[in-house]
Amino acid sequence: MITLALLLLGLAIVAAQAYASAGRPLPVAEAIPLSALGLTWRREKDVVTRRGPRSLWFGLGDPAAYRRAFELSREAMGAAGYSWTDGIIDGRAVGRTPCCWAPVPADEAAAEAAVVVAEAALVRDAAEVEALGIEHAACLDRLRVSLDTLYWAWPPKKKVIAEALLAAPLGSNGYPTAEVSQVAWALFRQVKESVEKVRERLARDPAHDWVARAQLPGVPAAVHDAVRLITSHDVDRASVQNGIGWGKSHTHTGHILAALPELSVIQASSALSAVWRHRRQVPAQLRQACFGSAEA
Repeated sequence: MITLALLLLGLAIVAAQAYASAGRPLPVAEAIPLSALGLTWRREKDVVTRRGPRSLWFGLGDPAAYRRAFELSREAMGAAGYSWTDGIIDGRAVGRTPCCWAPVPADEAAAEAAVVVAEAALVRDAAEVEALGIEHAACLDRLRVSLDTLYWAWPPKKKVIAEALLAAPLGSNGYPTAEVSQVAWALFRQVKESVEKVRERLARDPAHDWVARAQLPGVPAAVHDAVRLITSHDVDRASVQNGIGWGKSHTHTGHILAALPELSVIQASSALSAVWRHRRQVPAQLRQACFGSAEA
């Protein structure tokens, strides 16, 4: 009987302790996550605010991740007490410092939930930054390919700017900066549009003085060979007056026609007009095929 009474008394004590602990604040170590958002959190003091009793926590460390998380998840973090403050840490005044005004009794679940939301926002933000960085890098890649394959279409001043962009230091994320990629894209687009306009003109507008000649059998193929020959000499993109390759007025035309698989009559007429200006670079036999005379 005594044993049963002692057992009942023990159960009553346990129940009373459980009931009492339910109304007490969580232990300090459990009030908020002690390591979150790139910071180590330390309880500074207990205060009474307009919203009731609070425990003030300071976040120690580099606040960069916290700052970005707060920008992205201000509502969720603010609801759990996370904020910024100017205070005194270890007896010295500090500037703007991450803090958390944790409620008393502590709401561990709310603090954990706010951190989860903030960290998820940081992950999404990092993915977006990565995607944007990849796109910035792609702009520079397009520029690099254009300079390499369409070197003849780049005016000297634009080429200097493009080369400077390619040599520019990368941003803090390891990718080209937004400013660099924007200028790179603009230059790439301008050169591409310039080439497209010439290509469209060559396909649409014949060189009328040469249309009849361009219609003769074998002439389009012959003048295509001549165009490719002169283009192979045009390594300076008409930037040096050396009598080799295309002159400035025909460099776009020559390179575009040379890159085509074959020439239409309209394109061949433009090719004849361009080659005629540079015919001294063409062997006599090829001049014969193009213009009907080796002495042309």
